[in-house]
Amino acid sequence: MLNSLFVNASILITFLYLGSQLFKNKIIDSKSNLKAKILIGLLYGFCGCILMFNGVNLVDNMILDFRLLSLIIATIYCGPVSAFVAALCIISFRLGYFGINSASIIASINLAILAIVFSFISISRISFLKRYIIMCIANILSSIFWTLITVNDGNVIQSILLNYNLSTILVSIVIYFVLVYIFKTKELYLKLKYENTKDHLTGLNNVREFDTLLNKSISDTVENNKELSLLLIDLDFFKRINDTFGHSSGDMILKQFSDILVNSCRPSDIVSRNGGEEFTVILSNCNYKLAAEIAERIRKNVEDHYFITDKNGKIKITVSIGISSYPNITNDTSELIDDADKALYYAKQNGKNQVH
Repeated sequence: MLNSLFVNASILITFLYLGSQLFKNKIIDSKSNLKAKILIGLLYGFCGCILMFNGVNLVDNMILDFRLLSLIIATIYCGPVSAFVAALCIISFRLGYFGINSASIIASINLAILAIVFSFISISRISFLKRYIIMCIANILSSIFWTLITVNDGNVIQSILLNYNLSTILVSIVIYFVLVYIFKTKELYLKLKYENTKDHLTGLNNVREFDTLLNKSISDTVENNKELSLLLIDLDFFKRINDTFGHSSGDMILKQFSDILVNSCRPSDIVSRNGGEEFTVILSNCNYKLAAEIAERIRKNVEDHYFITDKNGKIKITVSIGISSYPNITNDTSELIDDADKALYYAKQNGKNQVH
């Protein structure tokens, strides 16, 4: 029995790490979308089926394994939806593969009841540790209850109550620490990934991410015979603002400008802060006429806005914008940045607060 349960524990931990890798780029919790919840349920439902297949066969078609721990993991991750999907998978496999008999029916009823119980526990406003402990206790109590009701052999009862439940407790403890490790590792990974691609002040793409996304946009434009435009934006007299009102006010203005910039663009446009007071907008599938309209809208929205400074003061600022567009104006995609930079320089040299 212990050898089979050890194999079960190894399979369970393997699926934990598999799940962490499949969803490494997103947080999986009760707030995840329906697709993610169903996928988690299917993953750990499949895990429960494999655990059953490698379980311990006892008397009267009774099978011992850690499938209920798999159900706990699915519930802990995403709540009721994942719990019921996982339970449905495991019940279907239990009845379909091992046949419909009294042991299968009892096991399925037990699983369905625990899925409901775990679901209520998962939505309660208690800590992760307390939810996990309560689920594990419910799992062990259900095992004891059904064993005493359905098994008549004293030796089998003793084996289940001692070996199986003790193994369940030990594996539950290991699973808890593995889950905590996975959650903390993912949180750190996503934080580092975000900081690697986003500007810390404005939350826009940083210059590294801008380069990556521009190259992807260029490749897509050339391969699919589309149009592509680029805006280079510079805040006018920004050094003077920092010198007059202080760098904290300058940071506040940059944040406010970032909001105006995002709201003035299309949802599909890629907005970045390339450093200091320099910003860019990649306009996919956009000709120079539409790019000019968007640029002018940005310029006008900034000109009309009162920016709040550090001590609740209000000031006006302006921006200069340079546009390059492929293939309408720029024939070579590698010249997009240089041509937009030249246009921006022209706008700055000829009075600022204009689009060129």
